[in-house]
Amino acid sequence: MPHSVKKLYQRGFSAVLTPEQVQFINNMTLPSLMEITQASAFDTPYVQTKSDRWEYVRMGCTHFEEFDMDEYSNKLLKWLSTMHTESHMAPLGTVRFYALKKLLKESESFSFSYFKQQLDVLSKATNSMNYYLLKSVTHTLIRHGFPSFDIDDEETLQRVATPNVSDPYLRYQEVEDTIPTHFKNLIANRLVEFGTEDGLRSLTDLDLKNLCVLGLSFAMGPRPQQFAMLLGSSVRLIAANHTTALKLYEVAVPLAKQPTVPVDTPKVNLSQEIGALLDEYKHRFNIGANDALFPYAGDVNSALSREIHKALNEALLFIQPNDVKEKISLKKMHRPLYTVYDFRHNIGHSMAMAGASAEEIAMVLGQTTIVAAQYYIMSTPELALLKHKALGQNPVWKDMMGLLLTGYLTDESEWSGKTVSGMIKGKLFHRIGGCNRIQEKCHLAQVRSCYGCFYFRPFKYLDKHETVLEVITHELFELVKTSQDAGQHNNPLIDAATQTKNEIEMVINRINGGLR
Repeated sequence: MPHSVKKLYQRGFSAVLTPEQVQFINNMTLPSLMEITQASAFDTPYVQTKSDRWEYVRMGCTHFEEFDMDEYSNKLLKWLSTMHTESHMAPLGTVRFYALKKLLKESESFSFSYFKQQLDVLSKATNSMNYYLLKSVTHTLIRHGFPSFDIDDEETLQRVATPNVSDPYLRYQEVEDTIPTHFKNLIANRLVEFGTEDGLRSLTDLDLKNLCVLGLSFAMGPRPQQFAMLLGSSVRLIAANHTTALKLYEVAVPLAKQPTVPVDTPKVNLSQEIGALLDEYKHRFNIGANDALFPYAGDVNSALSREIHKALNEALLFIQPNDVKEKISLKKMHRPLYTVYDFRHNIGHSMAMAGASAEEIAMVLGQTTIVAAQYYIMSTPELALLKHKALGQNPVWKDMMGLLLTGYLTDESEWSGKTVSGMIKGKLFHRIGGCNRIQEKCHLAQVRSCYGCFYFRPFKYLDKHETVLEVITHELFELVKTSQDAGQHNNPLIDAATQTKNEIEMVINRINGGLR
């Protein structure tokens, strides 16, 4: 029975909303269905957002979420619930939903300054759930430009004290797995694709600029203020091999804060593909050595930080697969929205996990001290998993679901396009699938890199994919042994090989399970 019409409402929180916030809520678009990632075949796959009573089954438990407030309060709470479900790949659930609802109803103001005060109070409480719920909501409101929540507030939010539940160094360990592994793989693959000659020719000037912002954010995580300090000469080619056509670029990282003692600007290497994007960008926009790499027009109503934020998220939308873009255009799902601080956070964590020193992390981030870098190092994977568990998330399941990025399974007899064949460790793999890529040339390693590519359409040949898995698994074991013998226990190639193995296993599981 639908519950979209109510005669009596409980008091909501719309009384504390400003006219600008009410207008923003009016302009919000809710997806007609909130898709729920199923942990089993018995879970509810979706709920209709137009209903004011959501009921769904998840992991053997029935959850109720009731929206019984006024129109604007209900719509904003529904929007926050759907955003949480998409970012965490799990709904709030009854307990967290009513905890969040109570927090919002008791708010005396709907602004970043008030929410920050509440976070300071909640950080001293013994129950950390309310703290992380409110912090996650604050992140969401900042990313989407909600009135009274500025994009520059993201940096302030990172410095808010955290509940002292087990370790004082949780400050740099965020609430959610901000940039999941499969999304980082998508970004890397698309940057490589558009860094080729064919890829560069296919880009409009605006898309090229947006991808340059994404590439720099992905490679070095600069703050908006550091983007403003970059010059045309900050990015330069330092080596090239004309035989192999390989190139090496470096970027002079502006210091994030004014140093007390003058120091040399740190230099960080850039990948060939990001360097090619920046070279083409400087050529098209006639940016000289002493010109600003990302010029600021001086508009008092729009700071450069907002322009960078917009460019970053336009690029994230641009690189999405066509079926995802279609769902976004049909309002069936929200578009991905991140800030440059999310990427900065990711750089610090990724380097710490790979065994980088505090000095190395500080150099890449453009910091004059190693204080923040030490916090990244002290935030261990065990603490991250513990927090995921406390929030009702499953990061392993989340990464596993991301492996479904590979295209649909196909029968070879029905495929008329290009096919995929290649060599791995001296063994030929013939016609393991089709390729839906538009460009003539593929920049990826045939077969090895195909299983994580959304252009790939695996053929339903179980024996071929199992043979590929056998070879890749053997290669992974050799890589682990070699790394251990050399004392390189944190060799990043191990993570890449493990990811490849998982991608192949996911395709095999889909064939065995009769999935598409």
